[in-house]
Formats: sequence, structure tokens, C-alpha cells
Amino acid sequence: MTESPFIIRRGSACCNCGACVRRCARGNFPARDGEVAIADDYVCTGCGDCVKWCPVRALSVRPAHPAAIRRLAR
Repeated sequence: MTESPFIIRRGSACCNCGACVRRCARGNFPARDGEVAIADDYVCTGCGDCVKWCPVRALSVRPAHPAAIRRLAR
């Protein structure tokens, strides 16, 4: 299993509209029984499309290892 370089958090404001499902190129948001979930084995690239398109701002994405991400950005 590959560790995701970014952590996705879903807040209680989620309205299950599916915007994140449609926007995530990695398929990190499967719909289960009419509800949006975060895949157990997700690998987030940190693009932010799910956060950008969420109409209720229920999602957040942050680096799993902030120091490692800063080193890569240099």
C-alpha cells in the first residue's frame, strides 16, 4: 500500500452532492450507498480540485509530512 503524500479530511458539512467524486482524477471519493466517502487506500496528489469544487467547503487537504513537502518545493 502506498502512503498518500496528502491527508484528506471530510467535515460534517458534507452534503453528498458528489462534486468531489466527479472532480477527483484519482478516484479517491467513492460513492457508497448514496453517500460520498474517502477511499480507504486513497493516494492524494494535493491538486485541491475536491476542495475547490465543494459547495459547502467540507473538505480539506494538507501535507502528510509538511517538512518533506517543503524540501521538494525548493
